[in-house]
Amino acid sequence: MKIKLKELRIYFLGRLIVFWMLLFAFYRLFFIIYHHTKIPDGQHSDTVLSFIYALRLDLSTACAAAMVPFILWTFQQFYKRKLFHTLNKIFNITCIIVISILSFANLKMYGEWGTPLSARAFGYLLYPKEILTFISVWSILLLLTICAIFIFIAIKAYQRFVKNFSYTIENKKLKIAYIVMLPVLLVIGYRGGLQLAPINESAAYYSNLQINNHIATNNIWYLAHSFVDANDSKNPYEFMDAAKAKATTNELFQTPSDKTLVITKSTQPNIVIIVLESWTADIIKKLGGETDVTPHFDELCKDGLLLTQMYGSGYRTDQGLVSILSGFPAQPNNSIITTPSKSEQLPSLNTELEKKGYQSSFYYGGEIEFANMKSYLLNTHFAKIIDKYNFKGSELNSKWGAHDEYVLKRQLNEMATEKQPFFSVVLTLSTHEPFEVTMQTPFHGTEEAERFKKAAYYTDYCLYTYFTEAKKQAWYNNTLFILVADHGHRLPKNRNMDFPEGRRITAMITGGALVDSLRGKTFDKICNQNDLPASILKQLNLPNDKFTWSKNIFNKNVKQFAYYSNENAVGWVTPQQNIIYSFDSKKVEEVQAKTQTRLNDTLLTQEKAYLQTMYKQYLDY
Repeated sequence: MKIKLKELRIYFLGRLIVFWMLLFAFYRLFFIIYHHTKIPDGQHSDTVLSFIYALRLDLSTACAAAMVPFILWTFQQFYKRKLFHTLNKIFNITCIIVISILSFANLKMYGEWGTPLSARAFGYLLYPKEILTFISVWSILLLLTICAIFIFIAIKAYQRFVKNFSYTIENKKLKIAYIVMLPVLLVIGYRGGLQLAPINESAAYYSNLQINNHIATNNIWYLAHSFVDANDSKNPYEFMDAAKAKATTNELFQTPSDKTLVITKSTQPNIVIIVLESWTADIIKKLGGETDVTPHFDELCKDGLLLTQMYGSGYRTDQGLVSILSGFPAQPNNSIITTPSKSEQLPSLNTELEKKGYQSSFYYGGEIEFANMKSYLLNTHFAKIIDKYNFKGSELNSKWGAHDEYVLKRQLNEMATEKQPFFSVVLTLSTHEPFEVTMQTPFHGTEEAERFKKAAYYTDYCLYTYFTEAKKQAWYNNTLFILVADHGHRLPKNRNMDFPEGRRITAMITGGALVDSLRGKTFDKICNQNDLPASILKQLNLPNDKFTWSKNIFNKNVKQFAYYSNENAVGWVTPQQNIIYSFDSKKVEEVQAKTQTRLNDTLLTQEKAYLQTMYKQYLDY
């Protein structure tokens, strides 16, 4: 049987997706008009770009909305029934009504809260009297009236534009091909493409003006995502009275006086943070790790201050990034960066430095949209963001993107023209699975531990090359480099990640701005990576009070402790003992004694109070 030309056209499904895309664009335009006063003069041209950056999330939402109609259309191809046509019509009209109402609700709530409509807003429906204190009845009635008009127009447009649901493809082979191919295309569209990580809000973030990012973010997609995260509405880590937990936690951060060790020659040095993927302390000889994995780092230590007792609070890169830049500890079962409505409320080292004239940049060889990193970086005002799409095709030689040698080289070259003082962050990736690198190393085994050491050896060599060239730059003498891992790793010693040995990380401070008397020395206080923001700002004589979960580790009177967690357990590291508390058994699994052999109940209370209070703040954001 010959294929008719009209059978090659997917009339119904294609038209339906285009309809949804146009509807989203229409409500976006209405949002811009309604909130035009929130857009600063001279930046409206940047706002127009929201229509372009919105396309991927809009398409993802449209594909999700088209899945049920596709299933009904498939049944209709084999069983010609009016029922399928009726169900399809009811479903799509219902979607139009719901999307329209939610879009208008988003319009109103954004004016009140400054954030898109999220699951948090639905909790207020239980308190209608409170809602009416900040939203008048007349404004609600007016919006509902306009919304009803828009719904009527949208339904009429749907009925005229979206046609041919009942058209049956006669050619059986073509029919089967469509039924097999279309769901694959819908799924690809829904996940935002074939890239490693599914699409998230970062796909729509493009501007340092927050409202532009919110305009570009599909509000239906955003709301649905917030409901997924809203499963955590109750704190699962409640161990004691909230007031006691808060008081105990506050006491941990209190110091009798400030006796801060000065580590920098300048109060306004350039600052470069190199976040080292998976650099556990176990690969550093000077930290008691493997002897031959990072030989160049050992040499760098002779010119730097090595922090021997720093712990990563989480176990994923996105958690580590927030800890390092916002001073907020990792959650056992979540990552705050994946929910922009929460992460955008965090303080940021970059925003504080920006106030003092620092120019900012962020370099990463992978996909910056992964785990919503892009939205977080834009929310925290990073002026320049470089990721895999800014590198040549020949440089994309890693599964994740560009290997460390290219990323470090690019950052180094661009700092030569960067206005000082600058704040630059580099996130490495070569020591991420699958541990494939571009150079020969002493490690040739195929075992996972050997491949991990091979990748670490490669990044170590890249750091050596980087610092060899950096020391020749004019800006080096006024630069403080902070090398810190994003998290620990079970390799190469196959550590149990519930225990502190696998959570101790690499951390060192070096550069021309480091006080000469500290070169080649070690700093042995127990601390967390989330202590860095408060510690850095104190060195620059800048306020650090916004970073309530970050302590100035260089204050000689600060209390020594470190927190870490994962889905299984929470750990507490102190000079007296390390305590590992299991969430499954709800009891202390092990006490690693240092100066005390019996379980110290005070330390256990501190551990529980810290987690309870921190997670409550996470929920409150």
